[in-house]
Amino acid sequence: MMRAVLVGLGLLMISGAATAQRGNPLDALAGTVGSDAGKLVQLGDLYVEARRLDDAKKTYNQALKAQPAFGEAEFGLVRIDMVGGKFDQSKNGCRGVSRRHKDGSVGDVCSGWFWLSFDRSARAVEEFQKAVDKGDKARGQTGLAEAYLRQGDYDKAVDAYRAALQAGADYVADVGLGLALEVKQDKTGALAAFKTAVGRQPASCLAHFNYGRLLGAGPEAVSELNTAIAIRANWGEAYQALGDVMLAMNNVAGAEGAFRKAIEAEPGRGTAFLGLGRALLSQNKTADAKTALEKAIEIVPNLADAYLLLADIEYASGNTDAALESLDKAKAMAPGEVKVFLHSGEVYYKLQRFTQASSFLNQAITMQPNLSRAFALLGDIACGRRLYDAGQKHYEDALKGDLVGVSRTDIEKRRLACKPQGPAK
Repeated sequence: MMRAVLVGLGLLMISGAATAQRGNPLDALAGTVGSDAGKLVQLGDLYVEARRLDDAKKTYNQALKAQPAFGEAEFGLVRIDMVGGKFDQSKNGCRGVSRRHKDGSVGDVCSGWFWLSFDRSARAVEEFQKAVDKGDKARGQTGLAEAYLRQGDYDKAVDAYRAALQAGADYVADVGLGLALEVKQDKTGALAAFKTAVGRQPASCLAHFNYGRLLGAGPEAVSELNTAIAIRANWGEAYQALGDVMLAMNNVAGAEGAFRKAIEAEPGRGTAFLGLGRALLSQNKTADAKTALEKAIEIVPNLADAYLLLADIEYASGNTDAALESLDKAKAMAPGEVKVFLHSGEVYYKLQRFTQASSFLNQAITMQPNLSRAFALLGDIACGRRLYDAGQKHYEDALKGDLVGVSRTDIEKRRLACKPQGPAK
């Protein structure tokens, strides 16, 4: 997910029809810019972000008509080639911008984004540093930050984004800062940055998208993601995020619809098929869920979650060998994922293969020591074997754990039942 978001940010920086229920903030903005060349360029950048490239080209040309030889508008036209992956046209375009505007920084910024667009971050750093040296700290530092983000130097990225914002950078730097903070697991800071981006530029689909997806389950997240989709039509990643949010809200029918929209927009989006499989399984549409999960694996063979869900389907169907085979494949795809061992332990427990279940559950605890679900199942296994003291210890550990997937009340109930049963009176 994060890689896709970072790529999206890059296109925003070098940078549909609305849903029936919502207006399109981008169209609303378009009606206010008039013939101001600077505002037209900003509008063109938002069109690029929304993948409305014909509108972007028209808008940049309007800016050039209003202000001939306007370097920012010339750069905007090159951005369209960058988004289209046109290497030679983009390179020559930036050279032309640099040649015509030798004394400014626009050519350096153009070249920096050219190199970033084609995964040459080291070369991009050189160009953005030139812009900074010429006094264009807002755009130069923003570009440097994106380069550092792609290089995995998240601390430098955060510092550069903040320097850009201090120098007067626009909402693009807020989005980038949010992404960098998210990678650093600072969710609170990331949400604040994305919210600021939405406030500063309500017509940015990426600002709404990132804010909505990180908000998680809830009506505000749904609203933000729907706004993103209204701005940028047929956006597979946004529809998938909307499906995830609806699934977390237990709106499984709505989630199914969102995942199908994601697949319609991007038929090769394997993770959308995984989401669809989850939504269908939650509605007891087992056969359709299995088909969706198999398609997900066909597209992305290392989707451990798809194998885990297939294991559940096969177990429920009485196909024990197929269920265990799916668990083995999940482990092969993601040997370092605690959820694989926890899920495997649960399935083996249901099959009453307690020795194997204990092995998987203990491995899961080794990887994540506070797993209440794992401790609770180990307690059940020990008590079933009449090892009551061991069972009580496991339940106590479960109560001290994360309490994810099991409630305190349920653990207490199981703990009270874990004792020798005397003769009936």
